[in-house]
Amino acid sequence: MNSFSQNKDPFLNKDSLLKNDIHEIVELLEFMFDYDQMLRKYLQYKTLDISETKRIESLPDSLKKIEMQDRRFVSDTLRAFIGRKYIRPLDSLHAKILIDLTRKYGYLSNERIRLYYENEFSNPNFNVFILFNHSPEYYWKEIEQLIENELEYGRLNRCTYGWIKWHVNGRSDMNYFFDNGWEVVEENGRRRFIPVDCD
Repeated sequence: MNSFSQNKDPFLNKDSLLKNDIHEIVELLEFMFDYDQMLRKYLQYKTLDISETKRIESLPDSLKKIEMQDRRFVSDTLRAFIGRKYIRPLDSLHAKILIDLTRKYGYLSNERIRLYYENEFSNPNFNVFILFNHSPEYYWKEIEQLIENELEYGRLNRCTYGWIKWHVNGRSDMNYFFDNGWEVVEENGRRRFIPVDCD
């Protein structure tokens, strides 16, 4: 990260900094996102083979359920070990890096990144807010203050703000979604949240 622009000019705005450093930032964020998702998928599917996880995800629900039962860990000990030694330490590191990047460049939404980055993301599901959503509790107050500022400055939409607020406040109050542009819809007998009014 030392190669990112170190210009201390207080009048240089965050968009100029972001434009200058966009390729390095995206490369780092994509690595962090892919690492985050890869290990979480391993806990779910017990494989790091992306083609295998895609195969499982494309199965009808009934077959997927059977497949998932066959892939369960024999013991929760290994699953807990992976979480404790591989996932949580990197969640912490990723949160710290993302806080530092947000302070320097402003909130790094996909839309904002797209202003300066023409290439396709390596993962079509790439989204920075997932990394904030996996942040450990000891960063929550700092993240909450940061996203309050970013919402006020217009660099963070209210749907993402609501989702991150829900996380940093213990994931118990669904009003963070409802108060920030989300609605519940029913599709194929399932209820899910969707963003409908994010501006």
